[in-house]
Amino acid sequence: MNRPFARFIAAICLLLPASVVLGAPRRILYVTATYGFRHTDSIDASVEVMQQLARESGTLEVVHTEDVSLLTADFLRSFDAVYFFTSGELPLSDQQKVDLLDFVRQGKGFGGSHSATDCLYTWPEYGDMIGGYFDGHPWTQEAAMDVEDPQNPMVAHLAPSFRFTEEFYQFRAFSRDQVRVLLTLDTQSVDMTAVGINRTDGDFALAWIRSYGKGRVFYSAFGHFPESFQLPQIRTMLLKALLWLTGEIDADATPRSGPSAPPPSVATGGVQDLSGVSDVFAPGGIVAIAGDRLTSGSLFEAAAAPLPLRLAGTHVELNGIPAPLFSAKPDRLLVELPTVLVPGQPASLTVSSVNRTSLPVSLSIAPASPAILAAVRSPGALVLYMTGLGATVPEVAAGAVAPASPLSRTAAQPTVLVSGQTAPAFFSGMTPGLVGIYQVNAILPADAPSKFEVVVQAGGRTSAPFVIQP
Repeated sequence: MNRPFARFIAAICLLLPASVVLGAPRRILYVTATYGFRHTDSIDASVEVMQQLARESGTLEVVHTEDVSLLTADFLRSFDAVYFFTSGELPLSDQQKVDLLDFVRQGKGFGGSHSATDCLYTWPEYGDMIGGYFDGHPWTQEAAMDVEDPQNPMVAHLAPSFRFTEEFYQFRAFSRDQVRVLLTLDTQSVDMTAVGINRTDGDFALAWIRSYGKGRVFYSAFGHFPESFQLPQIRTMLLKALLWLTGEIDADATPRSGPSAPPPSVATGGVQDLSGVSDVFAPGGIVAIAGDRLTSGSLFEAAAAPLPLRLAGTHVELNGIPAPLFSAKPDRLLVELPTVLVPGQPASLTVSSVNRTSLPVSLSIAPASPAILAAVRSPGALVLYMTGLGATVPEVAAGAVAPASPLSRTAAQPTVLVSGQTAPAFFSGMTPGLVGIYQVNAILPADAPSKFEVVVQAGGRTSAPFVIQP
């Protein structure tokens, strides 16, 4: 390369951001200065993990410091993000505060862990940027977390929920109108009468993201213990967060389910069994719920049993009893009704997206409301797969896989009619290995045609006809 051309290239490089010069890594300034409580062991672990993540990524570089005097416009110019694991009133000058906010507003990233919200209380613009301020930690224990945004790359691997031991924070000056929540504490996994609970709305967000001007902000409440950084699940979340903060990956940061958003709404006639019936339902039946804003924006399907009671920020209750969810999306839920519902007594159904709840929908509960979902024909026999056959002995809990031994049989014997003629049923019970699906085995008449119609009667109700094709 001749010298004039080399000088030209060097001049161009000086004008370009550090991250685009010859594939230079995205740089993150990791600040662990503490002027309050210091999580010494966790800070040491976090520095090691952050630098490991940078090396593993192949695209990131983490520079660690405890010198807050470096937080100036000139020094930050060569960085793509700043990440705080700090505490207390950091001694930042007014100009440094302006520089940090401008750094983020102009398109860079800002992240924080744990006590980064226990920081800079006298600078409200900081609390606004990070999304809230620490307001006590009522629990230090293992608890469950609901993944509200399972499509988000930072937490998709944790969905639908996971358990973790942490000093769980609560927050003030926090609003879902300003942030997109990724993880929320499952309040059923902690003592809600514990001393020190300040929030009255049951909303304990634990990780969120937001847009700030042109920039990106991520916060995780985890960090009290070294394991809060070292556990593989959390390392993955942090790596994805660093990649998002530096613009290497995308994720929707639009706020959801805030106080200004309407609550979930169940459509008129929007609760139906899988055959389309909407007037009566059986304990343990599978129903679809149609409406608007039934989740806080994501869609997700349960991948394993027992089915979760919360999915993508949503939970369904009947008379206060949780109903397990097969799938959730904003306009449709698929749930199994609790098996403990009492026939003859009405049930009040509500859908909650995080802490916003729909108007109640009254359902009539009958001993059975049969619906045929599928059928398998073999010589001399017909196997029907159904929902809505009601109580079983022994009972299989809603959301659980039916066992192969002992077989769980229906309390009442259904009647199978093939082209109007009775086909004796020799088994009626839960299908082993499946959730919420009944199986009825019947003797097929020898003269049954290649194509015929079958219905099932149970609990005084008759299923919609189901056509058996040749």
